[in-house]
Amino acid sequence: MRIAAIDVGTNTAQLLVAEVEGGRLTRRIGTDERFVRLGEGVDASGRIGAPALERLLGALRAQQAMAERHGAETIVVGATSASRDATNRQAVADAVRQATGLSFEVLSGDEEAIWTFAAARDGQPDATGRTVVIDIGGGSTEIIMGQGNAPGPDAVSHRHSLDIGSVRLTERFVDGHPPSDEAVRRAIDCIDAALDAIDGPRAADATLVGTSGTTEALARVQAGPSSTLDALDTAARVLAADAVRHWRGDLLRRSVGAVQALHPEAMHGRADVFPMGVLILDRFMRSAGFEALRVSAHQLRHGLILRWLHRADDGP
Repeated sequence: MRIAAIDVGTNTAQLLVAEVEGGRLTRRIGTDERFVRLGEGVDASGRIGAPALERLLGALRAQQAMAERHGAETIVVGATSASRDATNRQAVADAVRQATGLSFEVLSGDEEAIWTFAAARDGQPDATGRTVVIDIGGGSTEIIMGQGNAPGPDAVSHRHSLDIGSVRLTERFVDGHPPSDEAVRRAIDCIDAALDAIDGPRAADATLVGTSGTTEALARVQAGPSSTLDALDTAARVLAADAVRHWRGDLLRRSVGAVQALHPEAMHGRADVFPMGVLILDRFMRSAGFEALRVSAHQLRHGLILRWLHRADDGP
């Protein structure tokens, strides 16, 4: 049986089609990523605007058709930060159902954390002991701690959802490309205040895994402008803290065009917000004392399929 999942975030809509058998996800078959910038203006207005909604509907139609070409029998859609924050989220869900027939489910912060963690662990079979997962989105950053490979709520011991994301901070603080020193200082103050407000993880005896477009794109930038990172690949890439710090400083001195030139494919649709995403990652690794980050291609779209399987296994 083939299942498709679409993760609708603040910046992207990401599709995964997978083979499932015997209650397990056995093979990842196809992926797609589209930049819809659904969260455009949501931080200021509290609403998803008409242009963003049209971009979303276009992306979902295309991904629905792609999933069906891959033989998907079921398509599940899960939406996160921008949709949670939007006062008109029900109108968005109604528009999606009318245009595509798909159910547009807005995930709670707990649900997002549980299944992001499950996806990250599923892609790191050799990781033992405690795992800390960081998912830097456009609207929020999820920090999730847990242990064990069994998917579901019991694997997560702590989770924090912070209202700091690459799109949100870019809209709130960035005054140009490159941003001024004052803009960067204000963004750092905002990130550090959010991190200081939580009883966050520390590096001792824990593996840090990054599962987001920001960390995946940074791994590709680090590897060079012609590098690839197949979203179907299960191999982990590792970024040292020193490399993250280097790129944080480099990116904040570049124009959007110069950021784009670092890796045109990886930066497509995210060059303007990418520096703020890397700044969040750097401040978190500094505050928690992590010296390395594993970059996983297993993101929330993978977790949405695990969630579907978990619910099917539980029965009605």
